[in-house]
Amino acid sequence: MRLTALRPRLSPIWRNPDFSRYWLAEAISGLGDSLTHFALPIVAAVTLQVTPGQMGLIRALGNVPNVAIGLLAGVWVDRVSRRLLLIALNAVAAILVISVPIAFVLDVLTVGHLYVLALAFGIAWPFWYSAWAAFLPSVVERDQLVEANSKLMLVFSSTGITGPGVGGILIALMRAPFLLLIDAVSYVIAVAFLAGIRAREGRADDAEEAASVLRRIVEGLRVTFIDPMQRAITIPRAILDLIDAVSLTVIVLYILREVGLSPQLMGLAFALSSVGFVAGSLGAPRVERRLDIGRMIVLGLFMVAISPYTMVIANDGLPDAVNVLFFAIPGFIGGTGGVIQYIGLTALRQSITPERLLGRVWSSASVLGAVMAVIGALLGGFLGETLGLRPAIAIAAVAYAVPFLYSL
Repeated sequence: MRLTALRPRLSPIWRNPDFSRYWLAEAISGLGDSLTHFALPIVAAVTLQVTPGQMGLIRALGNVPNVAIGLLAGVWVDRVSRRLLLIALNAVAAILVISVPIAFVLDVLTVGHLYVLALAFGIAWPFWYSAWAAFLPSVVERDQLVEANSKLMLVFSSTGITGPGVGGILIALMRAPFLLLIDAVSYVIAVAFLAGIRAREGRADDAEEAASVLRRIVEGLRVTFIDPMQRAITIPRAILDLIDAVSLTVIVLYILREVGLSPQLMGLAFALSSVGFVAGSLGAPRVERRLDIGRMIVLGLFMVAISPYTMVIANDGLPDAVNVLFFAIPGFIGGTGGVIQYIGLTALRQSITPERLLGRVWSSASVLGAVMAVIGALLGGFLGETLGLRPAIAIAAVAYAVPFLYSL
């Protein structure tokens, strides 16, 4: 037997140097992001002692700008270089996140600062999300979109393990605000990799350039919500955005205050739960080949629906190890399914949407998602304040079945 037969076969997509640079940019900035996503709720809950209502407002403010400017962002993304826009947004993000540790050192960090930070990232988000989703078809061929999205989701999934895991260790050594310094550095490194990409970005034709902004927005909305296939992609994702916002608003407060886990054990639970995201990222191409992309999406939504119930029964009377497991199980099962359905939905939308419309279609769907996320964040804060943290989590757990039932 030849030794070469024993070597693992690398996907042909890695022969594309532009995709490799794009993947590295996402991998490095994704690790920094995961530390920020772990640390910021702890800053809010522990350092600033926010209420559930304030946590809901922070999350809502992160989505409000998308509602206001998301459609305009899609038009902009379809007219400019998406690569240069991503570079600019990473640079701006580095400046924003470094403001938190600076304010903490100067002893001027307040809940208001987090409101402003959420609002600033909310303004950047519709440009970044539309550019990120629309840029990939310029980097890889369309028949490689499932594979490429799978590789990118593997990045986010892996950082979902390393971020909370490393964050849990680091937070024992330093105050939570200082973890954001790592994220700022990761954005700068991502800029360097993005600058080296030479993607084939098309230009709008003369008729497109002459069209009014309103006409372009309407065209994006028409494709997103009137076309049956696009609508079937859009609605389940929007419902998940609503439920995710309810859950994410109260989950950290629930874990720390109701269940009584430490930030370190919470980080361990989140890291273990993210193994499911890795499994989904690795398995999505194989699932798509076996089932086809439509049944792949339905399978993913079913796994999300059955996953969240153990976190409802976690409580401070159980051993910490059991509670950690109860929070890891929903992430493992639901994370696997969530990534499978997300890769399927994303690849399907990228493959059926004309490139000149990609930015507008993504922004149109994103605006709906933002509206749902604002409602969900405020609803999560309201439920947490009025009914309590555990009932809010229970309501979210049951609601995760709705997207699956809609897709049948």
